[in-house]
Amino acid sequence: MPRIHPSIPTRPAPTEQVPVILRASPGANEPWLVWEALLAAAQRWTVRPAEALRHAHGISVYDYRLLRLLARAPHPMRKAIVTTALDLPPRSLDHSVTRLAERGFLLVRGARTDRRLVLTPAGTQFLIEVVATLRSVTDTAVGADTALRPSERAALVALLARLRT
Repeated sequence: MPRIHPSIPTRPAPTEQVPVILRASPGANEPWLVWEALLAAAQRWTVRPAEALRHAHGISVYDYRLLRLLARAPHPMRKAIVTTALDLPPRSLDHSVTRLAERGFLLVRGARTDRRLVLTPAGTQFLIEVVATLRSVTDTAVGADTALRPSERAALVALLARLRT
């Protein structure tokens, strides 16, 4: 079997057991297990909201993230900074900007080398509607059956924010 990467062995050593951890246990803090748990949770928590964005409002998750970023910005944001902040390839950002500008939700200002993006009043109102949809979808789809209390959700948000950096 060819190696995927020099740091990755082709197979576990014969005496090693591949760990399978279904519940929290002392070994559950290994980084690869954190990654695995995040993937599973992210898939569960993103599919229904993403579908709601697409079907109810005709936008993608990237579009939503762009609108939220601009709503929090005190001034028009340089497009290059937006690309970095959202960690998007420039072409993906261009598609989102074009779609949202055509719908009147944002404006592109400035010269070609110094484009700035700003949310319009229509964009602000649209975002309020989108957030209401997301609140409803996440409350009914994933919020009620997660067994996370509000304080635990707040702690999770804080921990995930630390992982972004």
